[in-house]
Amino acid sequence: MPPLLTLAITKVALGLSRRLGRGSGTALPGLLAERLDPHLARKLASSLPNGIILVTGTNGKTTTTKMIAAMLEASGERVLTNRAGSNLKRGVVSALIEAASVRGRVSATIGLFEVDEASLRLVAPDLQPRQIVVTNLFRDQLDRYGELDTTAALIGQGIAATTAHLYLNADDPLVASLAKYAAPERVSYYGIEGLPAQAATAQTASDSDRCPLCGARLRFSRTFYGHLGHYRCPTGDFGRPQPSVAVTSVEQANLEGSSFTLAVNGKRQVLRLPLPGTYNLYNALAALSLAAGLGINAGVVARSLAETGAAFGRVERVELQGRHLYLLLIKNPAGFTQILETFLLSQKSAHVLFIINDNYADGRDVSWLWDVPLEALAPNRPTVWTAGVRGADMALRLHYAGISATVQSNTAEALRRLVASTPAGGTAFILPTYTAMLELRQILAKQTTLQEAGV
Repeated sequence: MPPLLTLAITKVALGLSRRLGRGSGTALPGLLAERLDPHLARKLASSLPNGIILVTGTNGKTTTTKMIAAMLEASGERVLTNRAGSNLKRGVVSALIEAASVRGRVSATIGLFEVDEASLRLVAPDLQPRQIVVTNLFRDQLDRYGELDTTAALIGQGIAATTAHLYLNADDPLVASLAKYAAPERVSYYGIEGLPAQAATAQTASDSDRCPLCGARLRFSRTFYGHLGHYRCPTGDFGRPQPSVAVTSVEQANLEGSSFTLAVNGKRQVLRLPLPGTYNLYNALAALSLAAGLGINAGVVARSLAETGAAFGRVERVELQGRHLYLLLIKNPAGFTQILETFLLSQKSAHVLFIINDNYADGRDVSWLWDVPLEALAPNRPTVWTAGVRGADMALRLHYAGISATVQSNTAEALRRLVASTPAGGTAFILPTYTAMLELRQILAKQTTLQEAGV
């Protein structure tokens, strides 16, 4: 089918989907395009003069992409990105279709897309990105991805089909090993050299503690969280690469964010990040590594980072009836544990609501809840509620952690009870899975200024 005809049909589908109230239409046009013209995305992307950047990995894709977008826009680029977070191939294609004129031209100067780990092999060959950023690899939705070696191999297929420059997390052994899919001159690394002792509690078991080459157990001299840290193989055939962009020290860290010293090829700069947690520090590092590679002005980068706001559901704060509610998306053990360490353990008097679903986008298997060290929450923890399709499962996990939780039949009632029990001016935390977050935002959108979709 001629590309302009496919484009016209998919644009009509996008408009109809929105008029019928079926979400933002972020997937339907791409789904149609895959059937009518599988290479439409390549044709549309070719009109972007500065090419395509792809961001993938288990945790941090959305936040890292948002940071990069801000830096690019501040440097004068017109950025096309999948802000709604639809990161399968059809979502990326839909973003291109929406941005294209009826003649197939995209007015943006550069494309920036977060891409699902298993979808990179489908997206990258078609779009031929100039840069690929990989954040980390943790166990996530085993029913979809399988074990980490499988996920890494899928990402490797996508990388191998391009000539992109890679920006890899040196502190993640599997991510660092992805360098084998590209020539050495096309690989840059980022990592952390030092953190305050209290920031490196590392309560989770390691997801990736084996050498990617020989399978021997890696030796870690430092661990920042999960399996991210400084490592080497005892056989000497693999070790942490030296990052060219690194955090050398963290001067201040609290719930309002952190101040840290960044070294880019040895040149140091103090930066401010208004998002808390070691995991957000890694997200910032990924964005800063790419910015350094693109040659974005250091002052522009610093200002953009200092103005970073929370991405959809990632440390968003909303005011409701005089209470401060934090929305903290959870989806796997590593991310959940970082939320636990960063927020819940430092605010033990705050009430908590867990909303757990097991829809396809959440992952059907919720056994990962048992891999989170929730026992640390037990001392002096006030009332806890659970809701969602698997709210009872969450309550059972909390019970075995020594925490009493009340299961609510629906999210609206759970939210009402959470707010009613929180003192005026007080803080409460809501930890939902992805589809639970969508439902929660629909409820909050009617009572606050929060938008339903993360756009």
